[in-house]
Amino acid sequence: MILGVGVDLCQVERIRRSLRGLGEAWIDELFTAEERRLCQLGADHALLFGRAFCGKEACFKALGTENTAEVGWRDIEILQSGSLASARLSGGALQRLQEITPPGHVVRVHVACAGGAGLAQAIVTISAVPVP
Repeated sequence: MILGVGVDLCQVERIRRSLRGLGEAWIDELFTAEERRLCQLGADHALLFGRAFCGKEACFKALGTENTAEVGWRDIEILQSGSLASARLSGGALQRLQEITPPGHVVRVHVACAGGAGLAQAIVTISAVPVP
């Protein structure tokens, strides 16, 4: 069963401006050390940070929440390797995931990130299957 779906789209130039203007403080506020490492491995850092940012926003939507004191930016990690992406939830995001998961079910968080033509996007689907 589908528990939640979230989609987000952003302009890579907006992310590029944030990286230039806000720099390290912006990265530290929104991204974990592992996200940062993976985004900085690619040729276009702004595109990868944009995809990760969209993944976080899409995950907030799929969880039925928003960036709040209970669920922060760093509670959702979007881990990218080439064209593959996955999400790792902790803190308030993990708690929210547990709240929406029906008893006797195993939950999965599916992430798809893409980018091109100056845009980054992500789709997050949260599904649950009964425990056999």
